[in-house]
Amino acid sequence: MAKLNVYSFADYNAVRFLAHDVKDGNSRSICRAAQLMAHLVSVISDENSILVPMPGRTGAALYTKLLAEKISELTGIACLDCLGCKPHMTQYYRKRKYGIRKMSLLHLFLTSDVPSDCHPILIDNVLDTGTTAVSALNALNVSADCVVLGNTDNFRLFNYPISFFEHSLSRA
Repeated sequence: MAKLNVYSFADYNAVRFLAHDVKDGNSRSICRAAQLMAHLVSVISDENSILVPMPGRTGAALYTKLLAEKISELTGIACLDCLGCKPHMTQYYRKRKYGIRKMSLLHLFLTSDVPSDCHPILIDNVLDTGTTAVSALNALNVSADCVVLGNTDNFRLFNYPISFFEHSLSRA
């Protein structure tokens, strides 16, 4: 069974406003978030690593693609936009409408070929319930790492194959 290692720069509350600005596509915030996340990516990457942006509610990677591309510029690791899904309600509204315990995995799929020897590093702004990350893991069908700007503890409510590591860097 594929396993997911998640590395978070900080607790969500510490980066909440920055995470929202990233989601809104603010280029300065995307640059700042990329700077904060690039060190984590560098630490866990190897010669086979590729950055894979997570698709959003539109079905495509939008702000996460911009974030992954900026991290790619900083680290030299290639970016591969290879995941998609049908458009759907945001995770925030899914939680509000159905309740957090009724969150289910999304049907993510590959939109391009992924090299068989690659080490995928999923890129997203926030890990909350983990449903998007595990959905991506299922689509890739290989173990992967995931780097996020911030996290909540909600993913602990689910029995997902996630190992979690929080990393606090100086806020320089």
